[in-house]
Amino acid sequence: MDKQEFYKLAEKISEGRASEREISLYNYYYNQLQKINGSRNESSYDTEELRNEIWSRIEGDIDNETNEDVPVRSINFQKYRVAAAVVLLIMSTALFFVMKRENKTSVTAKKTDVRYKNDVAPGKNKAVLTLADGSSLVLDDSERGTLAEQGTSKINKMADGSLIYSSDGQTSHVSKSEVFNLISIPKGGQYNLTLSDGTRVWLNASSSLKFPACFNGRERVVELEGEAYFEVAKKLAKGSSKRVPFLVRTSGQTVEVLGTHFNIKAYRDDIETKTTLLEGSVRVNPVLNTSKDQQKVKSQLLVPGQQSVLLASSHSVSVNEVDTEEAIAWKNGMFYFNNTELKAIMTQLSRWYDINVDIKEMPSKQFNGILSRNVKLSKVLDMMEKTSGLKFKIEGRRVSMIP
Repeated sequence: MDKQEFYKLAEKISEGRASEREISLYNYYYNQLQKINGSRNESSYDTEELRNEIWSRIEGDIDNETNEDVPVRSINFQKYRVAAAVVLLIMSTALFFVMKRENKTSVTAKKTDVRYKNDVAPGKNKAVLTLADGSSLVLDDSERGTLAEQGTSKINKMADGSLIYSSDGQTSHVSKSEVFNLISIPKGGQYNLTLSDGTRVWLNASSSLKFPACFNGRERVVELEGEAYFEVAKKLAKGSSKRVPFLVRTSGQTVEVLGTHFNIKAYRDDIETKTTLLEGSVRVNPVLNTSKDQQKVKSQLLVPGQQSVLLASSHSVSVNEVDTEEAIAWKNGMFYFNNTELKAIMTQLSRWYDINVDIKEMPSKQFNGILSRNVKLSKVLDMMEKTSGLKFKIEGRRVSMIP
């Protein structure tokens, strides 16, 4: 079991889909963490030190114990419901202690707070595909099977809702030029598709991707606005051993890759564009207006585990080592808060739940934790309240803060 599998286990528990044995396994690790807490003074905790110790303990148990060796005990599931829901046991200091103090309170037994009577459901697979002729297909309403043909590609909707472009590899007799499609993801939506070259793309809420129905040129170029995770297929030029470059263009940069896994977050209303590399290598080239700018800012080559941050105001680029799981948590169905400011969290919630956030002065608060994105908005707000002292309310699709 690795970290990702552990996250999925906790998510199943929080959604009530876990078996008795899976709950037992999770509870076993929870008890190990309680032992760590009992051997320390709460005031002496260092966040990074705690994080490393917690995961080290879990990894050690995983290495030394098989599933058959993990004791199966009678579980009071409700007692650990809050802890299971957020998985903060492995990543957070603040919420870890709050949960310990409140682990006798059942979330499911708690009466619905009147402030959350207009609760909002999480986002789901939603997208609109605009074809080259201007016609549109609402993908969440369309039937599975072949939806359309574009150039030499067929557009197929699969049983799981994903979209796949399949090409016969032949150039259209009508035109050698590329036929472009546009997929747009609204607020409260997400979608994934496979391009004609085999590249897989996951798109987050409020995002769009312009791409050829079939790649015909010496480069594979797509245009992104918003956030997307790419698993780029390696492709050789016809009759050559040379790979065909894959380029992702945003308003502020061009990312060049050959075959790799990476995430780009490039919303126009964000002050930063972030590119996070998980596998392979990419080159980040800022879009510059003058030759003078070119002298100031150079392209950056990333290696796995690195993230480039491009500031829109100055075109400056910095490169940092990061936890890649944080960058792609959205793609894996999770919220991941790592000293995340309240404003940034509210931006995420606004996009995923399709809500308006009406908070004029954002308090200077930071949050740590991991929580499934497949929960109602009230659960996210409730967890934030437990560690911050803040109070929120939901009115229609509007979220505000109670003074």
